[in-house]
Amino acid sequence: MAEAKHSFGLSTKIIGVTVVIIAVVVGANFAVFGHGIQTSAENALMEKAAAFTAVADEAKNHASHLQQNGSVDTETLLAEALEAAKKGAHYSDSRFYQTIPVVVGWTAAQKAAEHEGLDFHVPAFDPRNQKNAVESGSFREQVLRDLSNQVKSGGEASLGRIDHKTNTLHYMRAIKLDESCMSCHGDPAKYDTRDAEGNFDGKDALGFKMEGWKPGDMHGAYEVSMPLSKADAEFTADMRNATIVTVPLVAVAIGIFVLLLRRLLSQ
Repeated sequence: MAEAKHSFGLSTKIIGVTVVIIAVVVGANFAVFGHGIQTSAENALMEKAAAFTAVADEAKNHASHLQQNGSVDTETLLAEALEAAKKGAHYSDSRFYQTIPVVVGWTAAQKAAEHEGLDFHVPAFDPRNQKNAVESGSFREQVLRDLSNQVKSGGEASLGRIDHKTNTLHYMRAIKLDESCMSCHGDPAKYDTRDAEGNFDGKDALGFKMEGWKPGDMHGAYEVSMPLSKADAEFTADMRNATIVTVPLVAVAIGIFVLLLRRLLSQ
């Protein structure tokens, strides 16, 4: 009788230790598995956002190339815009404005983003259009500032981060100025049109003050932001399905182990 009690006590201890070990292993596996799924989902969204901002950048570059090789009659379009402005029309409604390379870029990306249900922005520091100004102290401002510093130091021209407070992914690609941008944003001493006496007023064709920037400088970024709620819902569903399959299998395995162990010890 004592030997039977001893065997029973031993088997209980072995079973208890084994169940704890299995629970730890399964839990660790779920944690690693879950982290992998979540990371993969976030990377997939980053890649999607990168594709949209790449569309904007390439569209800008193509429009710039067309302007530089004379494929766009800039002078005629500008004259048309100035004439319309005299009659009270806004410059952004002109055909000239729509051919500006950076505008071509963000217009293409914005339409694509709307089609996919994504938020597209063109945040910038000291923008001409105040709708593109970033709110001081905001998450967007910090990402834009870090991207600016990253580009200045010779790093990558894009940066993606997750705002955990709003559970939103933000991806930005730097807008780099090229030669086609200098007639509006370059050094007026070099790029501004001079009058018959050789004087210039330091303003571009539309009347904005020229900032004195150089080709290669970064001014603002193309940004795609998207909520992670859908990805989180998919993650929860995947983990629930995995639990539904794993828990019964583990329970059956433990049950078989208990029966075999007790039979072995009883013998």
